Amino acid sequence: MKAFLEFIPLIAFFIAARTQGILAAAGALLIATVIVYAIHFIRQKGKFDKQQWVVLLLTIAFCGGTLLLRDDIYLRWKSPIINGVFALTLIVSAAINKPLMRLAMKEVFSLTMSGWKKLTLAWALFFTLMGVLHYITAFTMSNEAWINFKTYGWIPIMLVFLIAQFAVLKNHLNPALTDKTAK
Repeated sequence: MKAFLEFIPLIAFFIAARTQGILAAAGALLIATVIVYAIHFIRQKGKFDKQQWVVLLLTIAFCGGTLLLRDDIYLRWKSPIINGVFALTLIVSAAINKPLMRLAMKEVFSLTMSGWKKLTLAWALFFTLMGVLHYITAFTMSNEAWINFKTYGWIPIMLVFLIAQFAVLKNHLNPALTDKTAK
């Protein structure tokens, strides 16, 4: 359910961008994000994790800036900056021996500290790549190419990354998890 809700703002952005233009798309993205995060807030009993706060606050800031100043430059910066924040956060967490991927996936995989750091850095590289791709599409390509990439162009890249990650880590599935699924 949570993953499905995350696509609603993208769908709203895409439809508004195609039918009404970028400024309307910024408004649709802002409204849909606030509604989706209100649902998350209620379902999570009044709490957001740090990633949700980053996405919500940056969406409000960049979409709000776009709407207030009537300039899509702010919306174009949203995805590169969010991806950059995630990449930097993951790099720092690995550097201080508190890899965030361990917190997120310790129930799924059984890895050494070195393994968790490598996985965290792999995700940091992924977010760096996504930030660069979002930047390239936002600032060097047509509006149509940018809208398409922002809405759904990143999905195949994410799927390839996830499949590759699982292929590498499948032998490190947490034994407790595999015991539960076998029953």
